[in-house]
Amino acid sequence: MSVNKSYPIPVNEKKRLKALYDYNILDTIPEKEYDGITKIAAQICNVPVSFLSFIDKDRQWYKSYFGVELHEIPREISLCTHAILNPDVLLVVPDMRLDERFANNPLVKGEPHAVFYASASLVTSEGDALGTICVLDAKVNNLNDDQKDALRCLADQVMTRLELRRKVKELNNIQKQLKKANSELKDFASIASHDMKTPLANISLVSKSFRIRYKEQLDEYASGYLTLIDSSAKELLVFIDDILTKSIKAQKNNATVHADSYDVINKVIRLIALPDDIEIKITGSFPKVKIDKTSLQQVFQNLITNAIKYNDKEKGMINISYSCDKSYHYFDVTDNGSGIDKEELCKIFDKRKTLEKTDRYGNKGTGLGLATVKDIVESTGGKISVASEKYAGSVFKIALPVTC
Repeated sequence: MSVNKSYPIPVNEKKRLKALYDYNILDTIPEKEYDGITKIAAQICNVPVSFLSFIDKDRQWYKSYFGVELHEIPREISLCTHAILNPDVLLVVPDMRLDERFANNPLVKGEPHAVFYASASLVTSEGDALGTICVLDAKVNNLNDDQKDALRCLADQVMTRLELRRKVKELNNIQKQLKKANSELKDFASIASHDMKTPLANISLVSKSFRIRYKEQLDEYASGYLTLIDSSAKELLVFIDDILTKSIKAQKNNATVHADSYDVINKVIRLIALPDDIEIKITGSFPKVKIDKTSLQQVFQNLITNAIKYNDKEKGMINISYSCDKSYHYFDVTDNGSGIDKEELCKIFDKRKTLEKTDRYGNKGTGLGLATVKDIVESTGGKISVASEKYAGSVFKIALPVTC
């Protein structure tokens, strides 16, 4: 029997097909959940045959069937391709032999000699019809209002399952991407730590050798600087190892970790070659706080070095103070440096946002340090803020949660 090759196309066909492919449902294996829906549809509508079908570009593919085994048919003989033209309307045809759209269709004139047809479209939230859930009978039939409502509800259930399926797929993809990113980050941390540790080890070795070899020629001032170089290099080696360990264990470590804030602050100060014109004071009784020491060291190292680099006073002062209440530990890092323009304050914690100013050494910042500080503090449930006045210095305020 010849088949009419022309068939109606929805006005949103291109968008509709994209939506269909996004659900990744075509050509999937049978699933009992969908088979249960087609069985219920047939029983509710009191018919022998029901299908759950999707309209592809040139075919109608059946995800589930009840009463007649069918996997796919050419789109040109599809009954449901008419239904998706008006997806908001339940299509009910009591006798297709009397309807010019279907009278000459091979499914009506030949096997399975369908007469009655009804379908509810499977419609996305954006109004795209992916296919239908339909019922067939070999005799004239109709649906009452309850049966029509039930068929619509079953179509909604199918879409709910499809949407859940898509969300699960998206989450799996995100999880794979995160695993890949974590693996790449771990590899980078390993490579970077190795590349940094080698020159640091050399710095420590050279400074130590130089101090021993020229011990008699060096005054106390020069010998002290060489000792500082050696100890700083060693401290940085330990710091790099801590970062590497943290990058590897970050996803696995759920243990409660506390860091002694006083020890961390003093360790940072020891690592810094403090200029003669800068003085640091620590006031208050500093506690242990719920954060790993490597992260806390990053926070204070960024804040203290910034306070040094952007201090333009003849005598630079940095004061680190502590206070608390029932909810938070408060750390203030106060300096009398160059300060920050009010219009720039909202930018300083943004990644890659740099202020148009150079430090005391003629360098411009990368915009990563304070963004990292903000991320670390907020990851603990804490807060960070800044108050500043141009030429009058800045106060960076850190609040870390109090834990029992």
